[in-house]
Amino acid sequence: MNRVQNDVLELTKQLIAMQSHKLCEGREAAIGRFLVEWFTERGIEAELQPVVDGRSNVIARIPGGDGPSVMLCGHLDTVPAGDMADAFAPRMEEGVLRGRGACDMKGAVAAMCCAIAATAAENAERSLGDDEAESTLGGLAGDLVFLGTVDEETGGLGVQAAMDSGLRTDFAIVGEPTNLRVTIAHKGACFVRITLTGRGAHGSCPEEGVSAVSHAARIVLAIEEELRPKLANCTHALLGCSTVNVGRVSGGTQPNIVAEHCEIDIDRRTVPGDGDPVTELKGLVSGICDGVEGLSFDVAEMPMTSVVPHTVLETQENSPLAQAAMAACREAGLPADPVGVTYWTDGGHLAANGIETIILGPGDIADAHGPRDRVREDHLTIAVALYRAAISAFRNRTSPSALT
Repeated sequence: MNRVQNDVLELTKQLIAMQSHKLCEGREAAIGRFLVEWFTERGIEAELQPVVDGRSNVIARIPGGDGPSVMLCGHLDTVPAGDMADAFAPRMEEGVLRGRGACDMKGAVAAMCCAIAATAAENAERSLGDDEAESTLGGLAGDLVFLGTVDEETGGLGVQAAMDSGLRTDFAIVGEPTNLRVTIAHKGACFVRITLTGRGAHGSCPEEGVSAVSHAARIVLAIEEELRPKLANCTHALLGCSTVNVGRVSGGTQPNIVAEHCEIDIDRRTVPGDGDPVTELKGLVSGICDGVEGLSFDVAEMPMTSVVPHTVLETQENSPLAQAAMAACREAGLPADPVGVTYWTDGGHLAANGIETIILGPGDIADAHGPRDRVREDHLTIAVALYRAAISAFRNRTSPSALT
């Protein structure tokens, strides 16, 4: 095992062993402090950026010149252990590292940290004998930044806080699991709650009440039989069609009471060119419920996607960063054509704030969040190489346009 393999594997194991989910005390606090110390020990300036309730992003930086700047971004939180046994005891099995967050996305965070540390070490070597100005630039056209965000799994407050603070780079790579494929597009997400309020009555005379549950059933049927086929016609070359999923229906109190209340929670995934999902669903509900005496309704986006807008990502294939990453994949013998993914990432918010963004990371999204959370050891090592190659494409450049 060479040094890069050992470093990224050991760091991934250390990160997995640190619980950083919504059910543990302090959530991402321990991993944040650990990474600041890890970077500092390697001569890289790093700090905690307060976000909310004592939770902090990690920002590390290698200063560069006035040219294009690059960000490597990964989230520090995971989902809880769930059904995964020994979730926080990382273990190797036949070249595969298992543990909660191995895939989503502590493996990528470790690979990004190791790529930045290797760049810092290389810059130090390049600077030997150079004058003070060249030593400061370290061969980088612009700043190289690591952003470790909190709260990605539960809403995105970390990436929003980073953007609200004014943190900006020209380009960003988000390390979500893409099987090391260059990803230039992902869907947006909008979680919508439909709330129905009817009129209660005794269950033996339902005609005297107005059942919120019965009207909810009509709405769900319309979503499945009318809206879903309509969305199938709104397609994107890399993302496929828009989707809708009824994830939760909850209403009523007991069988012998006409239900006064009912809620329907909906997951609406969007592609570029989609209309507003809330307006769309309001129209559908109005067509069923308007004019029904004793029935009222409300349709609103839920905080999990409304506080931090979960917008689509669509980066052009000829983007300088996409081209650099595709060239790196080609050089590594990997498929180089760009792809899209159906899930949302912090990258959507980065792009909405003017940062040209791609998604590229080790692991398969099919392994995320479940009992087989895992990442291949060779994926970790290759990810380090890909991130370093993408960074190297920006050395000694004076402007983003110089890369085209």
